[in-house]
Amino acid sequence: FVFSLEGYYKFTEGITRYINFPKYHIEAIATGKSRSYGMDVFLQGNFKNHSAWISYSLSKTEEFFNYFIERDYRRSPYDQRHEVKVALLLNFDPFYFSTNYVFGSGFPFKPGVVQSDPSEDFTYSRLDASFIYKFLDRKLKGEAGISVLNVLNRQNIKYTNFERIPTSNNSISIYAEAIPFTPTLYLKFAL
Repeated sequence: FVFSLEGYYKFTEGITRYINFPKYHIEAIATGKSRSYGMDVFLQGNFKNHSAWISYSLSKTEEFFNYFIERDYRRSPYDQRHEVKVALLLNFDPFYFSTNYVFGSGFPFKPGVVQSDPSEDFTYSRLDASFIYKFLDRKLKGEAGISVLNVLNRQNIKYTNFERIPTSNNSISIYAEAIPFTPTLYLKFAL
């Protein structure tokens, strides 16, 4: 078994953000700073030719820009409090199977809100799987396989942004989706 526990604190200066406030005729690139801190836990086990591992991250990421009215750090758009990853690799030579699952508690989905409640974040959940057959001949070796990303076809949000509507005080949220259900077949040869 392999076990590790790590804590971290990272301070970064010089991060940039495009800001656009048409009502006040302000369009600029703002420079700010951020801080991230948390811990990572990792456990891996190997059994014969097989392997499994799990990791957990607890983190907090905050940022500060001079245009913030409250003059204090606020939650970063990239702040995700919890993330769990699990992987399983099975080796039944010449057949190989792997799967992994990722769960994230989500990123803030209200970019225009000063303090967003982490319980309202969109969670991230993705299961991937692959199957490989390796073949060996005197003159030819290769492999054939299938890989499927996002097996359960979960609609995950990669990031969010918002745009203010110039003629009103309203805004719209823009969401970019992460990887959809994606099957891939492949065949590889080597002489």
